[in-house]
Amino acid sequence: MPTRTIKKIFNYPTKKVIDLILNINDYKNFLPWCNESIIHSTEEKKNYDIIIADLEIGYKIFSDTYSSKVIYDKKKNIIEVSCLAGPVETLSNIWKIKKINNNKCEVNFFIEIELKNKMLNQLLNKFFDLGFEKILNSFESYAKKTIVK
Repeated sequence: MPTRTIKKIFNYPTKKVIDLILNINDYKNFLPWCNESIIHSTEEKKNYDIIIADLEIGYKIFSDTYSSKVIYDKKKNIIEVSCLAGPVETLSNIWKIKKINNNKCEVNFFIEIELKNKMLNQLLNKFFDLGFEKILNSFESYAKKTIVK
């Protein structure tokens, strides 16, 4: 099962980076292979938010939708994503955002994923690093276009 951890410095305020990550509806506008992204519900609590969302991921003739549960811990600035339904067997995706100063934060990103379809899972394993870099670069590029300090 492919896993990856990466640490990056973003030259943007912590709150703006968190908002970018949680704005799942916009993923279709910048995330590679994301054909559609929809937030179905958001439940706001005092210390955390819960978002239920779908992503339709596709490449050429392959396309499928998976539902996820996103929990944002407001006190710790941690976003945890897990799969509820779809082609994903296992998904653990954790974003830890740490404020460095008013205009800079550190983002620690962890992902572990396994698909239900064994053949597609082998392809995922083979191209995981390349795909992961492309996705991370798309977040950074979108941040540059959309975040105003």
